[in-house]
Amino acid sequence: MRAAVSTIALLVAALAQLGLMQAEGGLFDSCRGFTSVGVDLELCRAITAGISHKGWLALAVAKARAENAFAIGHGVGAVFGLLFLRKGTREVAVVHLMHATWAAVVCLANAQVAGLLERYFGIPTEQNLGHMAHIITPFVFITGAQAVLYLVAFLLSVTKRPPQKAKTK
Repeated sequence: MRAAVSTIALLVAALAQLGLMQAEGGLFDSCRGFTSVGVDLELCRAITAGISHKGWLALAVAKARAENAFAIGHGVGAVFGLLFLRKGTREVAVVHLMHATWAAVVCLANAQVAGLLERYFGIPTEQNLGHMAHIITPFVFITGAQAVLYLVAFLLSVTKRPPQKAKTK
């Protein structure tokens, strides 16, 4: 079971990070990274062209490209784990830990934007993002499910296995 959960977690990470996150082409065009949530590509380009001279605003827009680059690193780590590491062992545990940490933190960040942390824990939604709740809420559940999967894979990989009983003839 350890190896199976580990393999599934690595497959999900590879597909999510290298497939889904890269499919729009946001690495080389940050506006493409927003098309899956209904942002018009040409409108985004017009807006970013209008703020490109404003320093920190341009950096905020360019940060989406850095997110795609980060995802490539995670995806390549997952592929490496799938190809070269023994699944369900301490050998691959660090890959699961990195993925679990990423997914849990993204889930919490998305939950704040969606207003869920304010509703349940009194942590306010970022002032200029509250209107985005309907777009972000599904990602809370997606990244939350990933976090659980990756955490289970990590815990299974680092816990000691019971000693094997000697086979009798």
